[in-house]
Amino acid sequence: MMMLALEEHVTLQQVHDTAVFFFWTAGALVSTATLVAALTGLLTLTMVVAPGITARCTTALREHNFLSFFVGAPTFAAFGVLALIGTRAPIIGFAAVAGFTVLALVGLASTSEDVGRRLAWVCGKEGSRARHLATGWLVIAAASCVPVIGWFIVLPYAILSGLGSFLVGAFSRGAAPAASREPVDIEIR
Repeated sequence: MMMLALEEHVTLQQVHDTAVFFFWTAGALVSTATLVAALTGLLTLTMVVAPGITARCTTALREHNFLSFFVGAPTFAAFGVLALIGTRAPIIGFAAVAGFTVLALVGLASTSEDVGRRLAWVCGKEGSRARHLATGWLVIAAASCVPVIGWFIVLPYAILSGLGSFLVGAFSRGAAPAASREPVDIEIR
């Protein structure tokens, strides 16, 4: 008798609203997972294409992490000003977006590698640079999904530190660790 009473109160609109909610939730989850996977590939490609630059940035971030953050903040603001100028002069806006994208990819790659290396150190394990990058990026991406803390603390810190590490690494006197120049032998079985 109770089931009949409950079934009478469920309308077609409620069923539709529930289905729409689940559709949009699943879409958001699939989109987020796709974005994280795509950025993992882009960051790995960035490290492969420019191993020396990412190594220098990672070293700068490891040795001067607060300085990198505080240098990254005005760098981000400078790109914002260039983007505003770009509303009047599109070529400047395009150059600002392209420059920010390149620096952000290199910066996120170095930040991810640094986070992954620190995590491996805490766990008492060693690993390759690629493993450190992938692990660090997954930690940053997962932490960035947390509302408020991830959006306004974790992700901005990662981006600003990465931008700053590019400039700090460019002007630091310390030598970056050499990227491996050994050929890679792949055995196919």
